[in-house]
Amino acid sequence: MSSTVGQNADMIALWPNDDAPTHAIICNEVNSANATTGGQPNPDFGRASLQRVTLATGAVADIANGLISCDPAHRTALGTIVFGEENGNVGRMYELIDPLVTTGVHIDRAIGATSGSPTAGNIVVRKALGQVSFEGIIHLPDGTSYYGDELRPSNGKPGGGIYKFVPASPYGGGAPIATLSASPLAAGNVSVLRLGSSGRSFGDFGQGTNIGEGKWVPLTTPADPTRFDLAAVATASGGYSGFYRPEDMDLDPIAWAAGQFRACWNDTGNDQAEQWGETLCLADAATSDTAFTGGHGPVVSLFVAGNPELRMADNLDFQPGTGILYILMDATTSADNPAYANNQVWACLPDGADPDLLNDGCVRVMNLKDGEAEFTGIEFMSDGKSFLIHLQHRTQDGRAVQNTTDELLVSGLSIPH
Repeated sequence: MSSTVGQNADMIALWPNDDAPTHAIICNEVNSANATTGGQPNPDFGRASLQRVTLATGAVADIANGLISCDPAHRTALGTIVFGEENGNVGRMYELIDPLVTTGVHIDRAIGATSGSPTAGNIVVRKALGQVSFEGIIHLPDGTSYYGDELRPSNGKPGGGIYKFVPASPYGGGAPIATLSASPLAAGNVSVLRLGSSGRSFGDFGQGTNIGEGKWVPLTTPADPTRFDLAAVATASGGYSGFYRPEDMDLDPIAWAAGQFRACWNDTGNDQAEQWGETLCLADAATSDTAFTGGHGPVVSLFVAGNPELRMADNLDFQPGTGILYILMDATTSADNPAYANNQVWACLPDGADPDLLNDGCVRVMNLKDGEAEFTGIEFMSDGKSFLIHLQHRTQDGRAVQNTTDELLVSGLSIPH
């Protein structure tokens, strides 16, 4: 589709819909904000953080720059794009309106201001969602949002938490919003997931409890939400369930169509330590039991157990109409160690009629020859027969420019019956 997307192009949002998209809105995971890094000039300073790809021609336009590690990009039911930074406890989430006419905006991420273009007002920072290392995020039609903190455990401290934002003024549906001030993401409350601590347990939460039933623990928004470090606030609120670098997250469309919330996300792990990673799934059913804060009872279960073949899972996406979950690896490769296989794309069947809650088998769909590269940002078209994906920082032997990225269309998939 394009050979001129940003060198670290990551997640993809199809626009204006998944049925007949004309554009892809994509994050470019570079440090565009700092003129120097480590005392040396930063070659990525000022480069695009968010881009627009015209799918008919492959032409790329720069929507905005100034972010550090733009990673997630998603279209909302509001007619907007949300995008965020995978940038530790200072990562921010942003919202964009009118993505086809917004061009050349500079974002001052330190203060959350925009400038440099007549369309600068089309992008705002969403401080109410707090600050984490954003990667996986789901926005429901009313603005309720689920997202993870791509944080690894460290020296006894928990890894990244899973958070839930409930808007103060939910979106009621209908026509897309006309102004960003009408977005439900402007204000609301954030809770953190704490497993092993619900109305029917004995408070056995903490390290060692990362599946099972739990509850949402409300977090107090600071008077100045400019600095809303969710992990620090969650720790001060009595603790939370930590996971090993929560990555991409996707809503199960079959469960959602049946009136149930089920979302799955990847925990990357570390294959060099034989921590292969995993895919977990969250159900969040409404309940009248007052022991569950917010009227929902979350339950987490294991769906894919990582292994020496399917390891260090990163991006993922459900194939529409099938329940099959496609998973991308971001693992150690032959470029790092000849004993390792290169990154791959896997397809995992849904759980069938058996006693466990695990997938019923995973198979390789794509395999990289290039040990320097990885797949990122898989996004299915609505028919389930094709998807967009990025082939990031590939070697590209014979090309004039090394270590760049291609946006690919993979098509011709069949729908199993």
